[in-house]
Formats: sequence, C-alpha cells, structure tokens
Amino acid sequence: MVLGTPHLSGTPDGWDPAVLEPLLQRLARFRPDAIAIEALTGPGIHSLFAYREVHPDVARTYGGRALVLAGLTRSTLAMDMPQAEAEVRRTLAAWPAEPSPAQRRRLAAMLVAAGDPNSALVQWWRLDPAERKADAHVSALLARELEGFAGRRNENHLIAARLAQRLGLERVHPTDDQSDDDDPALDKPMEAFMAEPWLKTLLADPAFKALVEAAAHLRTPEEVMSTYRLVNSAAAGRLDADGQWLNMINRPSPQQVGRHRVALWEVRNLRMVANIREVAARHAGGRVLVIVGSAHKPWFEAYLRQMSDVAVEDMAALLAQ
Repeated sequence: MVLGTPHLSGTPDGWDPAVLEPLLQRLARFRPDAIAIEALTGPGIHSLFAYREVHPDVARTYGGRALVLAGLTRSTLAMDMPQAEAEVRRTLAAWPAEPSPAQRRRLAAMLVAAGDPNSALVQWWRLDPAERKADAHVSALLARELEGFAGRRNENHLIAARLAQRLGLERVHPTDDQSDDDDPALDKPMEAFMAEPWLKTLLADPAFKALVEAAAHLRTPEEVMSTYRLVNSAAAGRLDADGQWLNMINRPSPQQVGRHRVALWEVRNLRMVANIREVAARHAGGRVLVIVGSAHKPWFEAYLRQMSDVAVEDMAALLAQ
C-alpha cells in the first residue's frame, strides 16, 4: 500500500504534529509488517559519497544529516558505515523478543552509525522516556540529537517512525535513490526550460495549485484527512503526472532536457521500487506500507503492479474509512 504525502517540511511555522493522529490511526489498521520511506539507505549514502567526483554534492545534499550523525558515533562505537551496517544486520538477526533498554540504545547508535537515523529514532522512541539517555554507546550529543527529531517536520519521523513505534516494529526501511542526479551540464538548459510560460500556467491552475500547497492545509485533523484523501486520489495522481512530468516529453526544450528529466525521474522511481521489492522479499507474504512524496505514487503503483507476488492495496479506500 502506497501513501502519497506532502512533504511536512512545507507546513507553516507553529504547526502541531498532533493533527496527524487520525491519519496514523487509519494507517495502523493496515497492520504493515514493514514500512518503507523516502530516504537514502546507508549503503546508498556511502556509495554516493565515495563517488562524489561523479555525483558532486549529492551525498551531502540528500544524506548530509545522516553523515553528520554517523560521525557522532565514532567515539563510542569506532565503526565506519559499512561495519555498522553489518553489525546492525547481525544484531537484528538475533534480536530478542524483549530487548533491554541498553540493547535498544546500542542498536539505535549502530543504526545512526550505519546511516539510518530514521530507524534509530524508532528504537529511541520505543524506549521509556526515562531510558532515553546517554550511555556507553549513545553520547550525550547524540542523545540530544535524537530527542530533537521530535520537533523536525518530516514525514519519515512524524508518520513512519511514529507508526513503527506504535506497531512494535523495530525499524523503517529507507528506499530512496538519488544516483540519477549526475548531469550538471544540463542545469542551465533546465533552468531556461522551467522559466518558460508553460510552468507558470500550470502553477496557476487551481487544481494543480491545491497539490503544490497541500502541506499548508494540514492545520487540523479534518484538514489532514481531506488533504491526504486529495493527494492519494487517482484524479490527483493523473493531474500531477501529466502536469509536472509527462507534458515535458513532447514540449520542445533546450537540448531535450524535458525528455531527459522525465527519463531520469523514471530511473529514480524504478530504482526506488526495486528497493521496495527487496523489502517485500524480506517480508514474503506480509504487508508493506510505502510512505513517499505524492508525486511518486502513480509511478510506484504502476511499477509495483507489474511485479509477481505483489498486490497493491487501495490507499484511497483506507483513507475513506
């Protein structure tokens, strides 16, 4: 099941995350065995950074915070990102039914070291508040950073990690991919293309404007539900796909940057869906909830429906309850 979401970073100052409660309640009814999110994996961040000559600044732009947080664990764990990823896998493979607070704190620190702070947050929030403290594995600085996540307006924290905590899951699963972002020579032609009148006309369309400004309409529980029903509707998906992406294909553009951009958008979506399929493979026969920016939803559902042994459930029906 795919939840298309506005990026919560676009909510207004003073926004109260408590208004998300009715959405969380409905998502909990799906009872997912795994939750996939729009965030780079630790191996993905590590690879992009290693190939930063090929992908200038991409790792810092999309994984910078995870890299900084991973650095905070060096004094307590003395592991690089690949070592931490291997230790996370070993730890989860032998994870007890009732881990101690110290075990959760150690796993949280290792997840941060592995480049997966969103899953670390799940472990942190699964601790009793009194146990969310520094110890031999979690430095005082890292503990403060994890506590600060509760105030960050991000769907990976406020929807995915909160839901995982509520459902008793041990982690979320990053599935993003940014390795398509590799052709700075086309930046200026794309800027010129996006400055043409067609984009202003699109943004002035009231129906499209409602999608662009969706994050501003999450002020009450009622608005949350109406907005999520809107952005997850088939009509909104079609409007967004046609307006934001597909109309670039046949529209003349400098150096064919429109067609180039759509091709790379599809490359990114294909790679993300491959990552989601890998998550599903680890939970064969189970339920996977995907939480992703709403622009991805039409592509995700189209690609997932082509997979063997995958059934895409109707998010609109769940939200209508």
